[in-house]
Amino acid sequence: MPMFRSIRNAIYSVYCIRDQFPRYMSDLLTEEEAMGALFAVRFRYVIGIALLASATANLSNIDTIWGYLVNYIAIGMYFLNTFVHLHILKQKDSRWKTKYDYISLFVDNVLITMTILNWYWIKGHGNPNFLVKTPLMVFYLLPLSLCLFQYRFSLVVFSFVCFLISYYSFIVLALHDPDAIASLDWYSYVLGDEIILSDALVSKPVIYLILAFAISYAIFRSLRMLLKFAASETQKTTLSRYFSPDLVSEIVSDPEVLGRGKRQKVTVLFSDIRGFTQFSELLDPEELSIFLTEFRRRMVRVIFQNKGSLDKFIGDAVMVTFGTPLPSIIPGEDSMNAVNAAKSMLEELKTWNEERKSIGQVEIRIGIGIHTGEVFCGSIGSEERMEYTVIGDTVNTASRIESACKQIGSPLIISELVWNEIGNPSEWVKNEGILLPGREQKINLYAIQNHF
Repeated sequence: MPMFRSIRNAIYSVYCIRDQFPRYMSDLLTEEEAMGALFAVRFRYVIGIALLASATANLSNIDTIWGYLVNYIAIGMYFLNTFVHLHILKQKDSRWKTKYDYISLFVDNVLITMTILNWYWIKGHGNPNFLVKTPLMVFYLLPLSLCLFQYRFSLVVFSFVCFLISYYSFIVLALHDPDAIASLDWYSYVLGDEIILSDALVSKPVIYLILAFAISYAIFRSLRMLLKFAASETQKTTLSRYFSPDLVSEIVSDPEVLGRGKRQKVTVLFSDIRGFTQFSELLDPEELSIFLTEFRRRMVRVIFQNKGSLDKFIGDAVMVTFGTPLPSIIPGEDSMNAVNAAKSMLEELKTWNEERKSIGQVEIRIGIGIHTGEVFCGSIGSEERMEYTVIGDTVNTASRIESACKQIGSPLIISELVWNEIGNPSEWVKNEGILLPGREQKINLYAIQNHF
């Protein structure tokens, strides 16, 4: 039936949530389980002290040496089981760690069963209904509750099954005893020697079953939250490679923003290392890799500080966008951020060159071009590999402006559109009628006077 299938699928999704965890998260979860097991075993000492206090408080009800022996032997075995379990968990490489969790639960349930039988023999007066109605039945909740310290559904199920076996064994024993008294009178059931069989068969097991489901669901919620948190952190880590921290927070709060392709106004920055081909020929591959890594690290840091988004690295070139995926609501702010980022890049490069000169390395020169305009912004590619980027004439023009740095002899050039958006500052020198490669119309470019 569809209803039973949906219930089965829901239970399966709960108990198989661990299959969704990647390998590194499974390893972390295993470590957390080990810590939870250690905490649970240490907490067992607290429970043991409470059990010892309870047994001592009921000494007046024991009138045989056998009663004393069974009670305190059971508690002694409980502490011994706890000590052995703790010793096993502290071993670095013990194949008994996981197995003994089940052994410990089994021992706990057996000790509770022995205690109930002991009190039945001492105070039951031969009435087997005592086994079903004893308040000691609540002690079965203790091993069940300890399962909550670990993220393993199997422990919850195992503890619940142990309880069911003990409880229904008591009922079977009561039914086969001629002294058992069945009744439908609730008063006699609660305060007398009689038992309502239908209630005994259902009520306590259902309550324990609900508790087992509650503990299982609590574990499931914890695992699901861990899975979502890890996915979010992984997403943040990935996004932080391309976007500034402020933008990462906005993107995570609205992940669909990266998937929605749209036309929007963006400021594009291109940067390129001058003479990189000749420079790279002097370095072996490992030295070249170290150089590019350090160069990119320094440039990306200042780009992010100015709210830029790293679109891509193209060899020694860097393509950066400002206003992606979310444009600024303040007119001209994206262009201002781009210009500030470019200046910071040149300042950072100046500092790095001083460090390089002090150890006998050659100086590095870069050219930067900035343009603003409308682009298509969104995820582009195939199902196998998607890339968030911007495309359009604005991107091509920004690249050509960067190439014009050699012609004009300036490390930083911006288009007239960018110059207008940043307030027409006087520190820029106008270069009129520049024909960029691949374009038919000439444009005006502005080069910064301070050559850094």
